[in-house]
Amino acid sequence: MVKKSKMSIAKYLSYNFTSSFLTIFLPLFFIGALVFIIKISALTASIQISFLEMIQLFSYNLPAILFYTIPISFLVSVVTTLLRLSNDNELMALFALGKDSKSIMNSFIFISILFSIVLLILSLGLMPKTKQQFKAFKHLKASEAQVNINPSKLGQKFGNLFIYVKDKDKNTLRNVVIYNKDKTHSNQLFMAKSASIENKDAVITLTLKNGSGYTFTDESLKEIHYEKMQVFQNLNSEEFTYQNIFNYWEKLSLSKKGKGRILFFIYISLIPIIALYIIAAFSIINPRYQKNYAYHILGITTIGVYSTATLLESQGNYLALVLALSLTYILGLFLFKHNVQRYF
Repeated sequence: MVKKSKMSIAKYLSYNFTSSFLTIFLPLFFIGALVFIIKISALTASIQISFLEMIQLFSYNLPAILFYTIPISFLVSVVTTLLRLSNDNELMALFALGKDSKSIMNSFIFISILFSIVLLILSLGLMPKTKQQFKAFKHLKASEAQVNINPSKLGQKFGNLFIYVKDKDKNTLRNVVIYNKDKTHSNQLFMAKSASIENKDAVITLTLKNGSGYTFTDESLKEIHYEKMQVFQNLNSEEFTYQNIFNYWEKLSLSKKGKGRILFFIYISLIPIIALYIIAAFSIINPRYQKNYAYHILGITTIGVYSTATLLESQGNYLALVLALSLTYILGLFLFKHNVQRYF
C-alpha cells in the first residue's frame, strides 16, 4: 500500500512537470526554429533549394534547436511546477502526511538525469553528424551551382572566374563574358558569341566559341582571337569527407578552441542535474510565511550557468570543468538543505 502511494505521488509530480515543460518548451522551440528557418532561407540567395530540401536542412538543425531550448525549458518548468504546488498548499499537505522534501525531489532527480542524457546524446552524438551533413549539402549545392549559370545575372562564378551570360538555351550559352581578376598577375577578359557546358565525371568543361580575349595590366594590353577555347573546373577539388563521431571529437580536442567547445557542450548538458537543487531551494516554500524569490533566482542561475559555460569554452581546461560542475552542484545542495530540508 505504501509503495502504491509513492508511485502515485511520483506520477502526479511527473504529470505536473510535463504539463509545465510543454507549455514552456513549445514556444521556445518555435522561436528557435524560426531563427534557423531564417538562416536557411538566407542560403537561397546563393544556391537554389526546393521545399523538400529546406525541410531536409531544417532536420539537420533540429538537434541544435533542441539542445539550446531544453535546458532553459527544464529550469523554468521545475520552478513553475514547485511554485504552483507550494502556492496551492499541495506540498504542504504532503509534508503534513509525512513526506519530506528529499523524497519529493527524487522524482525530479530522475527526470533531470534523463534530460541530461538526452542533451549529451544531442550535443556529442547527433550535432556533429548533422553539422557535417549540413556542410556536405552546401558543398554539393555549391558544386551544382557552378553548372547552373543563369542568363542576365551578375556576380555568378565558374570556379574562380566571374561569368556573365546574356542568353541561354539548355546547355548552350550565348554572348558570354568571362573576367578573371588576378592581383599578382595581369587581369583577363574573354568574350564569346556562344559556349557550351559539359559535366563528365565531376569535371565541368566550358567550351567558348568564336570569341576574343584581352590580357591587360597598367602598362600593357594583349589581344587574342580564337575559334575555340576550353575552361575546366574540377568539382571534386575540395571534396567534403565525413568523419565518425570519435574521430570528429578527437580532432577537435587537439585545439584549445575545439576542447573548449567540448567542455561547453558537457556543462550545458549537465545543467538539469547541477542546477536542480539551486532553483528547488527557492521554489519549495510555505506561501504563508516565505516570500517568493524563485524567479529572481531562476534568472540569476540561468545567467550564472551559461556564463560559466562560456568561460569554460574560452579556457578549454578539463580541470575547470570538474571544478565548475562540483561547485555548482555543492552550492545547490547547501542552499537546499539551508532553505528547505531543515524545515520540511
